[in-house]
Amino acid sequence: MLLIITPNPALDRTMVFPGLRLGAVQRTEDVVVAAGGKGLNVARAAHSLGQKALVCAPLGGLTGEMVARLADAEGLAGRWSRQGAGETRTCVLLVDPEGGDATALNEAGPVFAAADWDAFQAMVLSAACDSQLCLLSGSLPRGVAPAALGYLIDQLGTAGRRVIVDTSGTALTASLAARPYGVKVNGAELGATLGRGEVTDLADAVVALAALRTRGVGLAAVSLGAQGALVADATGTWWACPPPITLLSSVGCGDSLLAGMATGLLRGLPLPEALRLGVACGSADALTIGGGRLDMADVERLVRLTRIERAR
Repeated sequence: MLLIITPNPALDRTMVFPGLRLGAVQRTEDVVVAAGGKGLNVARAAHSLGQKALVCAPLGGLTGEMVARLADAEGLAGRWSRQGAGETRTCVLLVDPEGGDATALNEAGPVFAAADWDAFQAMVLSAACDSQLCLLSGSLPRGVAPAALGYLIDQLGTAGRRVIVDTSGTALTASLAARPYGVKVNGAELGATLGRGEVTDLADAVVALAALRTRGVGLAAVSLGAQGALVADATGTWWACPPPITLLSSVGCGDSLLAGMATGLLRGLPLPEALRLGVACGSADALTIGGGRLDMADVERLVRLTRIERAR
């Protein structure tokens, strides 16, 4: 089973505005409300791939109850800890089909007390007993020190669980100190972690992934938008290059990439093929509105068209 640890879930409200103009009154009839946050996007994509997965997330208030109900309605299995910090955050995503991408307006969410995080951590450690791979996706709630995330990763590792981390900033720094099995980042996050500028090309990505692996990470992956993604482990570095597509929304594309790669690993695919599946899922997500949404016909087509090369 795939365990998807989601520290900072959200209620996502995606609205489509053709010809979106700021500062003007506009109305839309095209609205998608869904359980959101990076981990829920990962779970949605994994579900489309037929991968058994369980989401662990802290939820609060009426908004949290709605997130749980919406996840259940989609067939996304979840275990929820109840936090008393306040309403689960809401994120608004504005999509202009002709605008080239989406605009995300994300709430920070409530400030957690120590008891809120402790309850969530205990639930995660219990749920991890039945998992073959753990994905830790998204930001930390306010009030939770980055070191708490590092401690959770360390506890999972001590229990023999492989963890792939997808977060950023100080939370990523603390995660690396705990030496997770894997890390998945984008070019900006990779550059910031290594104290340099954004990684934007393949040659720099190969060098940066090697530097990241010197910190004790077994598997390191970076997504580079339309250029695809690279992954490195002890056997080498591979690049998956997707075909050109017409981008509708990049929201959730990295989450779908992670879901596809993790699903491939759990199915015993060689790492380059797992990366190919991940990149195909990320590209398919870019053709849809809403994070983690995949049309399997698109995924199957893009898998065939995504090129794999050894990167040097």
